[in-house]
Amino acid sequence: MIFEISRTILHYGLHFLAPILLGYLFWRKNWKLASLLMIGTMVIDIDHLLATPIFDPNRCSVGFHPLHTVWAALIYLGIWFLPSWKLKAVAVGCLFHLFTDSVDCYLGGLKPNLTLTMSCDKNDFLSDLNEVLPINSGYQRSIERKLLQ
Repeated sequence: MIFEISRTILHYGLHFLAPILLGYLFWRKNWKLASLLMIGTMVIDIDHLLATPIFDPNRCSVGFHPLHTVWAALIYLGIWFLPSWKLKAVAVGCLFHLFTDSVDCYLGGLKPNLTLTMSCDKNDFLSDLNEVLPINSGYQRSIERKLLQ
């Protein structure tokens, strides 16, 4: 129960308070407007209206809703390269929104395979390699030999 409350506070804190900090850090001269623009990117949650039910606490938004996909993230990243600081603030807001939702999915156990850290353990890598490449493939064996040297 306390974990769920903490998770909710973290989630909405990242959605509404972090943009203020980001606005101040990156656009100090216009931090108030930048912060409002980033908070305004919450509008991408409109894609929840396309789902049934609209809100499901056991569903991860990332990868499910159209404006929460990798393709949408690539568009947000593209917007960041446009010359306007206002558009950059919108892009940062959208990307940070996806990050916030990803953290929530991870903490909720909805995406247990979402990796926030990298493992350097060779055995862990080899077990992942078995899932990707067919077992006993020549390419897999050559990679394993190089890793185990």
